[in-house]
Amino acid sequence: MLAYVFFHRVAPGIETPDYEAALRRFHAALAGEPPRGFIGSSTYRVGGTYADWYLVEGSAALDVLNEAAVSGARSASHDSVAHMATDGAGKLLALLSGSAAAGAAFEIRFSKPAGMGYPELYDRLKPWTDRAGVTLWRRMMVLGPPPEFCLLAPSEVQLPAEMKPEALRREPV
Repeated sequence: MLAYVFFHRVAPGIETPDYEAALRRFHAALAGEPPRGFIGSSTYRVGGTYADWYLVEGSAALDVLNEAAVSGARSASHDSVAHMATDGAGKLLALLSGSAAAGAAFEIRFSKPAGMGYPELYDRLKPWTDRAGVTLWRRMMVLGPPPEFCLLAPSEVQLPAEMKPEALRREPV
């Protein structure tokens, strides 16, 4: 499973309640006529920005989602929210562990320490990734800004400082 995460802000002069209502309309339109390979989507307020999480079965579904998001019954709701957004950037993540459930209250972004191999990192993360409700995501093919990893958790966790963690509260829109 992959997640395309789109980070964005409300454009100057746009009221937050109007923006969030437009986001909800767009995601409802997408869910109403889901494209092939689309699992689901949701939006969160995260650290002063918004993050739309689009879950898809695999990379082949990304082209389908990209086209579907701006066409047909979804066109008007997409265009409405797109005109209210600014500072957009995306990231492609792969689910490494856990079950992708919506609603995790915290997003912990972090990096693999220099010189550490992936197997060692995954072993070091087991005390957290083995917990119920925790998912580990890894950036794919350097598609998107750093850091490379994202841990979603129902409560705040403290990762080792060498991983340069940034814990952010996620609030569903």
